[in-house]
Amino acid sequence: MRELHSVHVVLREVQKYLKPPAEVGVPVESSLGLYSAETVLSTFKLPPRPKSVVDGYALRASDVEPASPSSPVPLRLLEGILRPTVNYPLSIGPGEAVRIETGALLPEGADAAVPLEDTFEEGGRVYVLKRVSVYENVSLPGEEYDEGLTIIRRGERVKPQSIAGLILEGRSRIKVFDTSVRILNVGDEIVSGTFFRPFTHFFVKSWFEQHGFRVEGLSLARDDVGEIREWLEGGEAYISVLLGGTSMGGHDFTVKALESLDPEYIVHGFAVQPGKTACLAVREGRPIVAMSGLPVAAMSTLEVVVKPLLRSLGLEVPEYPKVKAVLTRRVTVKMGVVGFVRVRVYRCGGGLCAEPLMVGGSGSLTSLLRGNGFVVVPEGVEGYEEGEEVEVYLYRGVE
Repeated sequence: MRELHSVHVVLREVQKYLKPPAEVGVPVESSLGLYSAETVLSTFKLPPRPKSVVDGYALRASDVEPASPSSPVPLRLLEGILRPTVNYPLSIGPGEAVRIETGALLPEGADAAVPLEDTFEEGGRVYVLKRVSVYENVSLPGEEYDEGLTIIRRGERVKPQSIAGLILEGRSRIKVFDTSVRILNVGDEIVSGTFFRPFTHFFVKSWFEQHGFRVEGLSLARDDVGEIREWLEGGEAYISVLLGGTSMGGHDFTVKALESLDPEYIVHGFAVQPGKTACLAVREGRPIVAMSGLPVAAMSTLEVVVKPLLRSLGLEVPEYPKVKAVLTRRVTVKMGVVGFVRVRVYRCGGGLCAEPLMVGGSGSLTSLLRGNGFVVVPEGVEGYEEGEEVEVYLYRGVE
């Protein structure tokens, strides 16, 4: 058995060799879920000045201070109607009012709006039946959209509200990081079809897509160093992922192919259970991750190694939501090894319980389907006792 490397040590060392992803421009309307390569701040306010949020009359609040249904206050009604689509200069003086529609900007001198239902017109005047406060029924500058807001941060995933803000700013394009991924599934049994419906590469592809990465394609290769090396040399994606051929013995074809390329950095063997056979390399500044073709080991590598690696590049890769739950059974992990424990979280006794799933090994898709979360046991902890409260990452809702 080769030496197993500490995850946090490797993640610290590899930073010296990695280059950030390239920055590319994309249409704003096509950027949802991608990682922004720029920080964009808002540059103006909406409304630009106070605007009415009711159909009614713009006026001075001080003029209608004594207004009531039994003692309406008359105001001289100016000509015209202020509409959202019409902006013309108008000034309200003491004792005056003007008709206004929802969304129209208040004229100079006005500081409130009274709705139609609290008024009536008669003889060129509007009678106000109810007092209003200063800025009542009014949207103030910056309430709808303010200057200096962070629309999107560098490294943040583009959200629907980010797109709305960019469009409002008049932006048609945004710079994003090129988070392209390509995946190779290695194994004679995969290529020949003797393996029953291989699925782990689709699982890994879906994991990357769920986290905002663009998978350029899935490929297959035999257990052949030359064939694997040819694939490694042929792509332009930022991240290359290989499944299978990482075992620490005579079948580590993937690792041998990687070593033959003389990468700037390579580590084979992580202190993670499951997933200890994973390999991480850097070639021309781009990460290459090789992992087990078994689904649980692959997920462990993705969550414990790949996700922190991507976050260290400045990408705000989302974490699964976390909850506190009480273990229903003891879990143990070898000292110095990060444990990836599958659990089923369910409601019990007014709180949450986490049942460790000891269903099969690294190839047990059943455990991932029955479960809805996982517990990461740190390197310096040998496990947790039954009844102990632990932190669980949920990839599906609580039962």
